[in-house]
Amino acid sequence: MQTRAKSFCRNCGALCSMELTIEDGKLAGVSADGSASPYGAYMCPKGRASLDFHNGAEGRLLNSLRREASGAFSELPAARALDEIAARLAALIAEHGPRSVAFYHGTGAYRSVLGALLERAFVSSLGSPNFFSTMTIDQSAKWVTAGRMGVMASGKPSTRDIDLAVIVGNNPLVSHQTYPFGPGESGAPGKSFAAARARGARIVVVDPRRTETARYADLLIQPLPGHDAALFAAVAHILLRDGTCNTAFCERFVTQLDRLAEAVAPFTPELVARRADVPVEQIEQLARWLGEAERPFVGSGSGPSMSAHSNLNDHMIETVNALVGGYRRAGDLVRNPGTLKPRVCIETVVPPQRSWERGVKCRTADIGALYGEFPTALLPQEILVPGPDRIRALIVFGGNPLTALGDPARAVPAFADLELLVSLDARMNETARMAHYVIATSQHFERHDLSIPGDSLYPEAFAQYAPPVVPGPAGTIHDWEFFWGVASRLKLPLTLKYWNYGLSYDAIPGGLPLDMERAPDPEDMMRYLCEHGDVSFDELRANPGGVRPVRPPQYVKAAPDNGARLELCPPDVAAELHAVLEEVVDDRFKYRLACRRILDAMNSAYRDSPQTVRKYPLNWAYMNPDDMREDGIDDNALIEIQSESGRILGVARAESQLRRGVVSMTHLYGSLAPSTDPYAQRGSHTGRLTSLQKHLEPINFMPRFSGIPVNIRRAGGDVPAAALLATI
Repeated sequence: MQTRAKSFCRNCGALCSMELTIEDGKLAGVSADGSASPYGAYMCPKGRASLDFHNGAEGRLLNSLRREASGAFSELPAARALDEIAARLAALIAEHGPRSVAFYHGTGAYRSVLGALLERAFVSSLGSPNFFSTMTIDQSAKWVTAGRMGVMASGKPSTRDIDLAVIVGNNPLVSHQTYPFGPGESGAPGKSFAAARARGARIVVVDPRRTETARYADLLIQPLPGHDAALFAAVAHILLRDGTCNTAFCERFVTQLDRLAEAVAPFTPELVARRADVPVEQIEQLARWLGEAERPFVGSGSGPSMSAHSNLNDHMIETVNALVGGYRRAGDLVRNPGTLKPRVCIETVVPPQRSWERGVKCRTADIGALYGEFPTALLPQEILVPGPDRIRALIVFGGNPLTALGDPARAVPAFADLELLVSLDARMNETARMAHYVIATSQHFERHDLSIPGDSLYPEAFAQYAPPVVPGPAGTIHDWEFFWGVASRLKLPLTLKYWNYGLSYDAIPGGLPLDMERAPDPEDMMRYLCEHGDVSFDELRANPGGVRPVRPPQYVKAAPDNGARLELCPPDVAAELHAVLEEVVDDRFKYRLACRRILDAMNSAYRDSPQTVRKYPLNWAYMNPDDMREDGIDDNALIEIQSESGRILGVARAESQLRRGVVSMTHLYGSLAPSTDPYAQRGSHTGRLTSLQKHLEPINFMPRFSGIPVNIRRAGGDVPAAALLATI
């Protein structure tokens, strides 16, 4: 018997609507559903991969596991695993206090709504400040910028309203990551850029590679990695030099213009053009277009946030956006004010918070939480350094921190030192292989979800409810059941609240206290989360393809001047600009290694799916053909890539879209073990070129994952013929 059901994808922030085909209780097909979605009918390859995964691909875990003294894993019922985990946590807390327990929130946890909220409720009830996530090893520079500069509460303009999009170190056609950090729409991103150009908007892409997104670019600037801060300091220099800033916006909403002008004065376009190795005319053209634009939006992706000076990179990018008034203004149409959590949009400044300077701090560094989270790069030393409150237990939810952290020589011994490591996942990833317990979790189409993570990110107001369409394997449990189950065994109360980034869970008023004797009904929790929305839970349930609420147009409201201003050049930013100016080029290394994403995988998820393995049997080391000829490197040659911190082997592949001086590889591939055979190891782990002790950024301790100085030499040998055949 064949039936159809509506749902939505939960692989990334786009949350694309889908239609599923079910045959005899098993997923048999998936297609894009444009019946209500503001993106129309769109789905990327990860949608198909998620269906295959549900059906057992990639060695999906069907039962929870316990690691025995021998190191081997044995299956056990989830309830028994929760009993044992709760008992071990209770003993650790009784002896060492709640700070002995830490949590890591991975990529897979962000779109598990009930799991993520009950995780936060559990952490709040336990009273441990030790919360880590992918945020602080991905794009936390954007949160640092918000904390140092402040935020325009009116938000960024929709791509449907702008006349200039500047996209820095982001490739939305592959990453599907756009608003609010950068221009574009996460679902069907190419369609949004094509529509913008058809309206007459200009698009600028700044990236060392001619990316898939660059096909829409009116101007492509390809700097050497690590020069984004200098490049945008030069753009700010020109805007201030020529008086082409948005004067009305700056007079009302920014401060420290004189200090900024002094700090960027030495960053002449000529100097920066030489340093970044780009034509000076391109820097001048970018600044001229910004000065001419009526509705600009300057934003970035993970590239600037993962390379040298990442905090300063993002600060200077946002500074340029502020200089040209790249925000919604009073009277502007708010295309999406939110559906499940509607907001009134006001043109005012939320002043800098600098949350890391106060409150509870890390044990091993004088740094507080960044929007409620400690820097993940400090996690190994928070485990290893002796003393009170040392982390002894770590619960990993939907993530693979051992791979994401890089520097396995430091990270692996730390995780091995834990007295309790629990992994909630459906894959046996590198972190799970070291865990004491692996909790096999249900997946997207087997659980209840709401489109809360995309509520304010859709280009138009929209919401969707996704009920389970097939039962999960008998040995799996829902993510939220883990947190509720362990809390009930520890006699901890849990309160469900509607939480978003930037909010303190403890400070959110109200909430739904959960019955800790009997497991809550997921629909009751969903109903509560819809209580203050423009669409009721019953309406969402009755419209499985999603709902676009009908309501009067909403506009950005003006606000009285409260004295708050965007701080463009606070003292620490000025000091960082001076340090960049005085920086001496490290001539020991000829190349910079830049990380890239692939369309078929989301970080480490789906890298082993059948379609990904067919397309990417290796983690190729892409190089400019002229660099390869100069260094005597042929296509498919085995090469050694050496950084200051480590060494890996790669397999060279020519790519003319890549500028000279750069080698580009996909991150989160390969084995944590030393790189010996890229083919057998499915490529090489670029994290081995990263250090968790050197070149860390201030405040967020962000490691350098991209733009890494490296040398390359031919190592001898080529890819086995089987690998070449696999790519045909």
